[in-house]
Amino acid sequence: MEYERFADIYSVWTSTAPSARANHAFYVDTYRAADGPVVELGVGDGRIAVDAAVLGARIVGVDSSPAMLSLCRARAASAGVEDRLTLIQADFRTFELPEPAGLIALPYHSIGHLPTLADKRDAVRHIAAQLRPGGTFVFDDFVMTPERLERLQQVQLRAAYTSPEGQDVLLWVTSLVDAAAQALRVVTWEDVLDAQGVLQQRRYRTLSLSWLEPDQARSLLDDAGLVVQACYGDFARTPFNPASAVEQVWIAQKDAAA
Repeated sequence: MEYERFADIYSVWTSTAPSARANHAFYVDTYRAADGPVVELGVGDGRIAVDAAVLGARIVGVDSSPAMLSLCRARAASAGVEDRLTLIQADFRTFELPEPAGLIALPYHSIGHLPTLADKRDAVRHIAAQLRPGGTFVFDDFVMTPERLERLQQVQLRAAYTSPEGQDVLLWVTSLVDAAAQALRVVTWEDVLDAQGVLQQRRYRTLSLSWLEPDQARSLLDDAGLVVQACYGDFARTPFNPASAVEQVWIAQKDAAA
């Protein structure tokens, strides 16, 4: 599992990602307003779920990575909300809930961890089956443009920070893109420096991602019997416009009579 190797830098990774900063308030507010149970798929270290729990929401968090779930438990314990957070280690395509959900959310482009369109179709069908009648599914994905693809393929200094051991660290990132397959492989490396700025250690990590075109996303929802309520082009809920959208944020509902 790729995120097992990302756990120790995940907080740096998300804190330096514009989309992670942008989506936080949107999902926290969505969880708080929902008629539960509320489920977050790809709960990660709990950066969204724990903050929503602090504000009164009760969350079921699902993740396939034991290391990320361990971080989430620690965050919940530090915030004093362990009793508001139930964690399940499972795949998006096979998770089972103790009761049907009122809201299932899949934030932070996490549907892209499923590599093929068939995997995504299986997941959305399964998510629909885990919703109660009238329940809502919310997820976001990239809006992939030529400009964004070009930027992803550049080598970028993502962060400069101090490690727990007191060493200076530079976090770099680039991506290998297969546009035809709608897939990319993120490559990161950390340069650990001594007091004189001399490289002491370099560690590489990779992460596989893919993306959906908006018509593909709508087709997946239709196939699962979910009715699109809204599609936004950002987390401020601006109606989706292909020419200006920076995200695709989908809200779909299961038939109340299902």
